[in-house]
Amino acid sequence: MDLLGQAIDEAVAGAGRAVLLTGEAGVGKSRTSAAVTAAAEERGMTVLTGRAVRAVTPAPLRPLSQAVLSWLRANELPDTPELNAFRPALGRLAPQLAPADADRSSAEQATSLVLLGEGLLRLLTTIGGGDGVVLHVEDLHWADPETMVVLEYLADNLADSPVVLLTTTRPLPAPAQESMESLATRGALTMLTLAPFEDGAIEEMVRGCLGGDAPAEVSTFIRANAGGLPLLVEELLTGLATDGTLAQVGDDWRVDGPIAASVPQTFARTVQQRLGALPLEAQRVARAAALLGGGFDWSVLPVALEYDDVTVLDALRLLVAKQIVVSTAEGFDFRHALTREAVRAAMLPPEQAELAQRLSAGLAAPGTTADNAGIAELQELAGDPGGAARTWLLGAQAALGRGALATAREMLDRGLRLVPADSDTGLSLREVLVDVVSLAGDAAAGLRIGRELLEDLRSGGGEPARLAVVRLRMARSAWSSGRLDEAEDLLAGAAGYDEAGAAVLRAGIALGRFRHEEALTHARHALEVVGDDSPGVACEAWELIGRTERGHDVLRAEEAYEQGFRIAERHDLGHWRSRMLTELAALDTVARRPTEDRLLAARAVALETGAVATAAQIDWYLNIVRLRNHDVDGALTIVNASIEQMQRLQLPLLGPAYLLRGFAHGLAGKFDEMEADIAAGLAVDPTNIVLIAGEHAHTRAPVALAYARYEEARSEFALAMTWYRKHPGQLFTLRGAWALLETVLGDGPEAGDAARAEVRDGEQATTPATWFALRYADAVAAGRAGDGEAAARIFADAEWAMPGREPWIELHLRALVATAAARDGWGDPVTWFRQALDGMVEIGQTEAASATRAAMRDAGIPVPRKSKGPQRVPAHLQRIGVTAREYDVLELAVEGLTNAAIAERLFLSARTVEVHVGRLLQRTGSASRAELAAHLVEPD
Repeated sequence: MDLLGQAIDEAVAGAGRAVLLTGEAGVGKSRTSAAVTAAAEERGMTVLTGRAVRAVTPAPLRPLSQAVLSWLRANELPDTPELNAFRPALGRLAPQLAPADADRSSAEQATSLVLLGEGLLRLLTTIGGGDGVVLHVEDLHWADPETMVVLEYLADNLADSPVVLLTTTRPLPAPAQESMESLATRGALTMLTLAPFEDGAIEEMVRGCLGGDAPAEVSTFIRANAGGLPLLVEELLTGLATDGTLAQVGDDWRVDGPIAASVPQTFARTVQQRLGALPLEAQRVARAAALLGGGFDWSVLPVALEYDDVTVLDALRLLVAKQIVVSTAEGFDFRHALTREAVRAAMLPPEQAELAQRLSAGLAAPGTTADNAGIAELQELAGDPGGAARTWLLGAQAALGRGALATAREMLDRGLRLVPADSDTGLSLREVLVDVVSLAGDAAAGLRIGRELLEDLRSGGGEPARLAVVRLRMARSAWSSGRLDEAEDLLAGAAGYDEAGAAVLRAGIALGRFRHEEALTHARHALEVVGDDSPGVACEAWELIGRTERGHDVLRAEEAYEQGFRIAERHDLGHWRSRMLTELAALDTVARRPTEDRLLAARAVALETGAVATAAQIDWYLNIVRLRNHDVDGALTIVNASIEQMQRLQLPLLGPAYLLRGFAHGLAGKFDEMEADIAAGLAVDPTNIVLIAGEHAHTRAPVALAYARYEEARSEFALAMTWYRKHPGQLFTLRGAWALLETVLGDGPEAGDAARAEVRDGEQATTPATWFALRYADAVAAGRAGDGEAAARIFADAEWAMPGREPWIELHLRALVATAAARDGWGDPVTWFRQALDGMVEIGQTEAASATRAAMRDAGIPVPRKSKGPQRVPAHLQRIGVTAREYDVLELAVEGLTNAAIAERLFLSARTVEVHVGRLLQRTGSASRAELAAHLVEPD
C-alpha cells in the first residue's frame, strides 16, 4: 500500500504512473484496488472505473468505454479545443465524444488505436483538472486486444500527466503477459504480485471479520481450507455463520456442531466456469484427479482413463493455465483444497463411481506406489466395500509394521465398518486390532477383543495356527498390563508357534517376576532365532535386555537401547523408535543433574505415533525429574493426568505413579494426601516388591530428607534396603545417599563402613547419582579418620563442576557433609553450609533451612541473617497475595527477561516461572508482561 500511496502523491504532483496488481482469484486484488481508489478520492482525485468481462468474443474497448460512460452520466465534459482533433477516436468509447460532422478522414482517425490512446490520455488529464485522475481497469485477463494496446500506450506516456493507471489481473495469457513484462522492464509499469496470506494475516483477518477471537477449531479450519485467499476466508466464515455452526454468544463466538468444508457457491461457480471452457479430455482429467485427492500421481491417469500420456499432460497444462491445478516439485496438486471439492461436487454419483473404479484398479496395478488408504477410499466410492475392507487391512498391517499405531487403528475401524465382524476379512481385521490396541497401551481392550475373536474363530472351525497367533497377541496384552499368570497361560496355549515372539514374552514375564537372569536368557534367545521379517520382535528383545540391565549396569542398558533404536531407525518403526527414545531418556533420571529435554522429545514422538501408554510412561519419568528439581506444581499437574490415563489403560506403572504423587504431596507439606497416595499405591498390588520397597525408598525417605529429618530418612532407607538386598536388580538411585546418612549419623569410628562397602560392591554403583553420594560418604569417613587432606580431595572429586541445575537432594547431602566436616575439622564447612542454606531458602524448604541454621550454630559457625522474605514485597503487592518468590520473578520479568532466563537466574524451572508469571498477571489484572511494570510502584 505504501507504493500505491506514493503513486497517488506523484500523480497529484503531475507525474503519472501505471500499476498492475496481479494474483490469483480471491487473493485480494479488488479489495486492494478499492482501497487505493478510495484514498485517491479522499485526496480529491477523480476515479473512472471499468471492468473486462468473460466472453467468447469480448466487445472491443469495453472496459474503457464503461469507465468513460460512467463518468459522463454524472458529469459534463468541459469544452476543451485540444480534444477536438481526437474526438473521432474518442467516439469509439462514448458516442457523445464523437464530432457532430464526422467525415471520411474522421472515420480513418477513429480506427487508430494510437490516436485513441493519446486522446484518452488528454481526456483523462482534462477530467482530472488540477487534482489528478485514476483510471481503474479490473480483470485485465479478460480484456480484448484493442484495450490492451490502448493501455500499453497510456502506460508508456503517463510520466508527465496527473494520471494513475491502476489495473488488476490474474495471470495473463502469454502474449499479454509478455507485453506487460516489457512495459515493466522499460520502467513504464510497476507490477505488484499479491501473494496469499500467511497464517498470521489470516488470523488477523478472521478477528477483523468476527470482531474478536475465533474458536481455535475455526481458525484451524480456515487456515486449512482458505488457501490464504481473503475471499475464501470471508466466504467460509459466512458459510459457518449461515448454517449455524459458528454462533455469537454475547461478545464471544462458539462452535455448535462439527465443522465441515462446504464450497462457497460463488467460488464453485468460478471453478466450474473455468473447467467448462476446457476440452472434454481436460475436464475428465480434472474430475479423475479430484477423486485422487491432493498431491495426486498423474501417472495413474493414462491407465485409468485410457488416454495416452501426451493427452493427459496436455490436459494438465490447460488446467494449470486455468489455475485449477498447480505444478509442484513432486508433481501436481489442486490450487486449493476447495478447488478440488468444487470439481468433485459437480460430478454425478454414477460418474464418481465409474471413475473411482477405474482409478482404484489403476492404483492397484503392479509397479504403482499408491498408498492403501487412497485405494481403499476409491473402492468405497466405487461401491466395493469388501475390496475396500481388504485394502484397509493391508494398510493397517503396513502402518503397524512402521509403528504408526493411531493410523493403523483408524484403518482397522474403517475396514470393520464395511464388512461383518465374523467374515473372513472381519476376523483378520480383528486379529490385527488386538496387536494395535495392546501396543497402544489399552491392554484391557486387547484382551476383550481377543476373547471375542477366539470364540468366533472356534465356532467357525479356525485353524490351530490362527488360534495360536491370537493367543500370542493376547498374551502380550496380559503381560503389558501386569497380568503375568494369565499371560503365561495364554503363552502355553500357543506352544510351538512363533518361537522368537514367544521368547520375548517369556522374557517379559520373567522380568515382571524379578527373575533377571531368566529374562536375559529368553531375550537373547529371541535375538538368536528372530528373522529379518520381524524387526519389531528384535527391538522388543533389546528393550527387555536394557530394562533388565539398567538395575545392574547403566552403560550396558544404554548399549541395549541403542541397538534397539538402530533397528527401529533402519526399518522405520515409529512405535519402537519412540519406545527406545523413551528408555534412553529415562536413563537421564539416574543422572546427577537430570534434564527433561530427551524425555520431552520422546513424548512428542510417542504421541505422534499414537503410543499413549508410552506417553504415560514418559510422564512418570518427567515427574521424577521435576520432583528432583523441586518443581512440585509442575509435577502435580502431570501426575494427576497420568494417573487418570494409567487407570483407564490399566498400566503397571499405576502403583508407582501413586507413590510418586505421594512424594509430591509430601514435598508440598500435604501429609494426609501423601498417606492416601501411599495407601492407594500399595493397594494396586500389595505383594509387588517395587511398591513395597518404593514406599520407603521413593516416598517416605526423600520426604523426610526434604524436611531435614535425617534420622527418619536413614531409617526409611534402611527399610528399603532390606527389600533391595533380596532383589538387587531393582533400580534405586539413592543407595549412595543411604550410605552417606549411615556414615554421618552412625556411631563409632566404623560408622557406615558396611553400608559404603555394600553400595560400592553392589548393583548400580556406577550410576552418577549413586557414585557422587558414595564419594561424599568416603570423604566423611576419611575426615573422621583424621586424614583431612584426603577427605578434602575426595570431596572435590565428587563435587567437580556439573552442568544443569543442582537437585535439592544435593543440598541436603552437602549439609550432611558440612556437619561432619565441622565436627571432624576438615574442608570448608562454612561455605558448604551456606551453599546448602541458600539453596533451601531459594526453593522454600523452610524447615530444612531452620535445621541447617541450628546445625551451623551447634558447629560454632556464624549464621547469616534470614532473608527478608515476604517483608521485601511492597505492601500493595502483599495485599493482593504476591509472594516473595513471585516478586523476584516480577522484578526480572519487567526487565524484559524471558522465562528461560529468569529460570536460570533464580535456579527454577521454566515451567515454574511460567506459573509465577501467570499468577502475577492474574493477581494484578494485567493483560501482558509489559503491564506488570506499573505494579512495581506503590499507587498514589
